[in-house]
Amino acid sequence: MSFMRLLRPLETAVKELRWIASESVAEFLNPAAVEFYENLLAGGYEPNQLLYVLPKHKLIYAAVPKAATTRIKRTLARIEGRFSRSLKPSRRSQYRGPYGPRNITIGSFFRLATNHDTLRFSFVRNPYARIVSCWADKFADKPLVRGDSFIDAYLAIRPEIDANLPAGVDRTLSFFEFVVFAAATAKTRHDIHMQVQDEIISMPGIELGLIGKVETFDADFVRVLDHLDASDEVRREAAIVINESHHDDWPAYYTPELADRIYRAYECDFDRFGYARSALV
Repeated sequence: MSFMRLLRPLETAVKELRWIASESVAEFLNPAAVEFYENLLAGGYEPNQLLYVLPKHKLIYAAVPKAATTRIKRTLARIEGRFSRSLKPSRRSQYRGPYGPRNITIGSFFRLATNHDTLRFSFVRNPYARIVSCWADKFADKPLVRGDSFIDAYLAIRPEIDANLPAGVDRTLSFFEFVVFAAATAKTRHDIHMQVQDEIISMPGIELGLIGKVETFDADFVRVLDHLDASDEVRREAAIVINESHHDDWPAYYTPELADRIYRAYECDFDRFGYARSALV
């Protein structure tokens, strides 16, 4: 374990000092803020893993993994002007990701979340495309042995889903097999990368004013950029696609059977966000 990794828990604790101090005071002076946050936790949500906040800009971003999250966080960090390490330790970047709720005070988070002037937004993606991206990025061609966090989680739950699913150093997870795995865990909160998007963004008290789509990202993200009064330079950078998974166009991966499995598992996403059922459309 590296020295930097050993320091990360301390770094996290230091960043949350303002939140911890404010939480104890808020129990007496601002109980509504405490109740608001406790309702999120009671609903099974971890706000600091799902939400990013820009208090000065009156903005909250609810992140849906595999739906342009790195691109959006990079833009928000650019607006904040936070020079530091990359969003991923293995990469170098000029800016670090934006703050989570626990990096500010509990009262500030409550006011931001409930202020009618705050832009609360998220982005979603066609479930068929999102599943292909997740497989290509997290599972494709990886040996099914412990040592990778995603493979570890798969191996732990595999016997409960289907004991015939592959495992072992000489085995990998085909897209067909991944669809079986993803469909079985879509509503169990096993992995947020495969979790239904409707559930991720349905946090109690966080009413979203914009739900953009990856497929129309440039047009939809303009509203965020306008709200932030972003410069031309930031707008140009926001138009650059990054962190793309390497795979063919997603319809090539689907048979009617696989498409039906994904549709049934993610039906609420298709319905709420208006995506076509047919994988060929």
